Amino acid sequence: MNNLIVTTSWDDGHILDKRLAELLIKYGIKGTFYVSPKHRQFSRKELLSDKDIVNLSKNFEIGGHTISHPTLTKISHKSAEMEIINSKIYLENLLDKEVVSFCYPKGKYNSKIRKLVKKAGFKYARTTQRHKFALANNNLESATSIHTFRQYKDMFNIANISQWNAREFLKNMDWEHLAKKVFDGLEKGDIYHLWGHSWIIDRKDEWNKLERVLSYIGGRLDISYLENKELVK
Repeated sequence: MNNLIVTTSWDDGHILDKRLAELLIKYGIKGTFYVSPKHRQFSRKELLSDKDIVNLSKNFEIGGHTISHPTLTKISHKSAEMEIINSKIYLENLLDKEVVSFCYPKGKYNSKIRKLVKKAGFKYARTTQRHKFALANNNLESATSIHTFRQYKDMFNIANISQWNAREFLKNMDWEHLAKKVFDGLEKGDIYHLWGHSWIIDRKDEWNKLERVLSYIGGRLDISYLENKELVK
């Protein structure tokens, strides 16, 4: 594929994903929603219901994100295996179709966890590694480009993107500015992967910021808008 590729992904399965989905539809952008149906951080009413997940699947890819969102590297091997396998079974039974994409909770994984994801039958797995613009060598270690969140631990990478210019660095610490600047510098064949969490967007009161970015990157005839599963080599 010779076009610039744009894909997006959204973690956790929060009820506010419905609002986010409306924005993606508005600007003609595809996305993958990684759903943790019994996410331990949220109450039941804060999470998408089974009906919500089914409705979301009519327009977007649904991916596995474990059942309860544990840090997979901090629980037993058997527990991690059950969290991964059961998330696939749960979603496939609900949606009556194959679920091929997975996202590591908090981006935490190692070779053993990666092997469990492969064993469960997932063909793609997304990490939280940022500022990458090409396919990963391993489909189960796919990186991202821009996080819809100000990440202070990304300061070195952002300084590098800013060519160590102090003024540009300060501008690029605003993820909206960085998202647009990076997008403008990409070429055909590159991959632009925007990701985040609807509940963090809401907590930070950054819905307008997100909409401006989606408006900026959406609706372009020379771009291929894909779901995460379509990135599998």
